[in-house]
Amino acid sequence: MTTHTPNIFPALPARPDAEMIARYREDGYLAFLEALTPDEVKQASDGINQLVHKYAFNEALTEHVGGAGKYGQAIKNGRGMLFKSRTSDFHFQVEGNYEARPDRLDELADNIRKFQSYVNELPIYDYIANQHPRLRALLGAVLGEDYRPYSSMALCKPAGGGAEKPWHQDLAYFSVNRFDGVCGVWIALDRAIIANGCMHVIPGGHRRGPRRHNWTKVDCEITTDDIDPANAIPIELPPGGLMIFHGLLPHETPANQSNLRRRALQFHYQSAETHVAPREEYMKKFTGPEGIFIGCDYSKLATKE
Repeated sequence: MTTHTPNIFPALPARPDAEMIARYREDGYLAFLEALTPDEVKQASDGINQLVHKYAFNEALTEHVGGAGKYGQAIKNGRGMLFKSRTSDFHFQVEGNYEARPDRLDELADNIRKFQSYVNELPIYDYIANQHPRLRALLGAVLGEDYRPYSSMALCKPAGGGAEKPWHQDLAYFSVNRFDGVCGVWIALDRAIIANGCMHVIPGGHRRGPRRHNWTKVDCEITTDDIDPANAIPIELPPGGLMIFHGLLPHETPANQSNLRRRALQFHYQSAETHVAPREEYMKKFTGPEGIFIGCDYSKLATKE
């Protein structure tokens, strides 16, 4: 039965106990108020500014796509300027309502929406994602000791208007062969509270399996008749706090209408038995009762433009 008391513990332990892992299996998430040290938090947050200064409007290193982007006319969350490394998969996107300028890089760093594929850009990110001993122990207990990294993102909500990420399941985006071997790790770099868009989850919601997602004017999201926000709980975390969650757990982060910036790191990991599958194979698995694909179909998004 789903736990009514939020699964929020004081600190990420050296090794999680059996009760913690049982609660993860049942509710689909665990949260810890302390996982990174203050120095690790500072390095990770300062790293965002360093990468903006290194790559933004640097034509030798980066290609940038103007405000509309590939899907910018179709959804609110696709309208910000996109900066893409010329030598790696690293890229980052500006918040859609912000005009990026090369003479305001400090300001730009506070108005980023998302960084992606950044683990190899700075040693602090590689350490947190791949070497942090307590996180490695947690992932080993959840996925098995031979787990592997899947993806990396840094998710930011600028003060006074950082956009919402509506209700969704991460596996609606991921082409994998199985759904029981993927988890996300979300780490607060700023204080994350309800007012500035902390994570909200539906405890136990992963056990129902895939849910129908549609492209709206905002993003790819679970339709309102397939989610009950009354069942949601907010996961408020201090800087350095961490949450781990199942790839099918429904979650959202509301818009940031406060005067508090909200930065977070997010990593996904997969078990040894989980691998990237051909799109056709994945689409046959992420289906509803009618056998129709219910994940995030980018071909449908393209038709909105």
